Amino acid sequence: MASAQHDDADPLVGFNPLDLFCSSHDTLRGHDIDQFIPANVGWTSGVGGAAAAAVASSGAGQQHQQQQGGSSSSPTMASHPRSREEMQLLCRRGIPPSLRCAIWIINVVSAANPNMSKRDCDEFGTLRKMRVIEHGWDLTLKSLFPDPSDLERAELLDFGVGLDNLMDILSHGGRSPIHERGIQSVTKVLHAARDSLGLEFCPLLPEITCLLLSFMPESYAYATIRQMIHDDSSYFLAISRVQHLSWCKTFADLMKRCFPQTALVMEQIGALKPSGLEPILKRFFAPLLKRKHVLRVMDIFTGEGSHAIFRIGTTLCCLAHAHFGESVREHCDNAAMFWEGVRRFAHSKHFKFDIFLNHQAYGVQTSLRILTRPIFPSRDFVQRLVTNNEAWAEENQSTFSIHEDKKPLGLVEGKYPIVLAKHSPERLQLAQWLPPALQSTKLDLIYSSNYHGRSLEMFYRCCSSAKHTITIMEVLGTDVIIGMYATQTWHHNPDGYGDGECFLFRLKPNPECFRYKTGSTHVASFDEAEESASFLEDAGQLMISSREFISMGVGEDGASGLRLNYDLTRGSTSRSIGFDNDELIAKGVQVFEVGLVEVYRFIRDVDNKPVDKIDPWKGLFD
Repeated sequence: MASAQHDDADPLVGFNPLDLFCSSHDTLRGHDIDQFIPANVGWTSGVGGAAAAAVASSGAGQQHQQQQGGSSSSPTMASHPRSREEMQLLCRRGIPPSLRCAIWIINVVSAANPNMSKRDCDEFGTLRKMRVIEHGWDLTLKSLFPDPSDLERAELLDFGVGLDNLMDILSHGGRSPIHERGIQSVTKVLHAARDSLGLEFCPLLPEITCLLLSFMPESYAYATIRQMIHDDSSYFLAISRVQHLSWCKTFADLMKRCFPQTALVMEQIGALKPSGLEPILKRFFAPLLKRKHVLRVMDIFTGEGSHAIFRIGTTLCCLAHAHFGESVREHCDNAAMFWEGVRRFAHSKHFKFDIFLNHQAYGVQTSLRILTRPIFPSRDFVQRLVTNNEAWAEENQSTFSIHEDKKPLGLVEGKYPIVLAKHSPERLQLAQWLPPALQSTKLDLIYSSNYHGRSLEMFYRCCSSAKHTITIMEVLGTDVIIGMYATQTWHHNPDGYGDGECFLFRLKPNPECFRYKTGSTHVASFDEAEESASFLEDAGQLMISSREFISMGVGEDGASGLRLNYDLTRGSTSRSIGFDNDELIAKGVQVFEVGLVEVYRFIRDVDNKPVDKIDPWKGLFD
């Protein structure tokens, strides 16, 4: 709880502490959130800002000023919005992390209950209401998990987002993964949403639940979701297959209406199909935007609901498309590749989120008559469009897949037969792990220990023409197949190279991918905009290759995530920094004899050209 100052000038002296806002807390990782609120951000300043905001919001601050003869220009009143419209405008500027728990639930309650008084809405963010919310959550948990073993047996629910997306959500998109207690919290809230609220299908729910739990206790996250489906669920969430398809059709209609050129490109490559809109309508921008920007969208979404998703999503697609250029669009032949381009643009120096938000997404357009008109249709128009599209969705729900159908990587029939990646289940698994640009490619065998011999010299020679490669090897005497994906050409370089997109994997049995992750960092201030972690652009020593060995991943004790000796006959594996991988073979098994080794490069399916020679996004966003 943000503490009040106890001096004569403090406007909070004499007020009931239960009127103060509850503080934000990161339930997923157990982190406390800095309560400091910088000056000049439109809320309040100082450590006591959350408390001051609560008193001002509830109206108690004004009452206190009148009792004390104070003016309405004191910081507790002048810096806090008094109406829902003012709140929405302020939220677009970003909510301080310490206030997100309180403001998010107040926004949702206010939007879900338009006839509720502002004072009653604001109470949901106070310590007074926390007692009620936590009591209700305790009762819900007792009914759901009467015995501790019930929670241990409870499985994570995906609500239609798909298992792969669910796993990516829990791994935090390759950043600092959610710890075990955090996953347990997600499990509780999702089970409560299904068993107590009756939700069966809601693709946005897992991602939004994790966002809520990043700043709220379980009780508040559940209470917020409950309010989201209080009356008109479509204001915030699509809670049926028909509603989801209607949202997808509405997104496509808005693209065609507002940005027809971008819509044409997206339609041609399948990015406007229900399965192609996953990054926005299932993952809430998480695969596209930096985390600090996803949180800013969440700030807006809690007040404006789905209208914010449509408005920000369509405008983002248009702005990214404007940077792609004609030559790039010729090479963007699938939805995954398009979204990869959007992601690269949104993470580049060319993307200024505040300018995008204020001038593109929420700007106005001036006509010749010096009048202004909204760039984007009103909420009422969009809501009517969603409602009208539900009839279409009802008729076509059996026609459209809501999940992207993953295809296995293809094969190039070359001089030497492929062995380790011959079967489609293994190639399908590899396709799911690879970057979007490589998921529709074919594997071309460039090195095989059966035909090229076992030496690093020959290994380097065969790999010299390929930048991106998959190396697969069998563990002799077992059914285990493991490997590594490299993003730079293997060559003699004992100093180390590679980047954070490299990964280690076990292909058989129990397939698992170990991606490079940065450690989580504590947020020091609001100025850092809740950028809790970021991808490492250059991981430095992920790949090491000398005349004696090749390896990927460096361990604290000098070992490697995966290492092969000079003649590719012996290997070793251990936990490495960044990948945080288990031993790839089995627990406690670090050294192994190597059987067949194969290395593949990637060939584009559309024109049979190596991907290394065609990078549509290269240089665009530098």
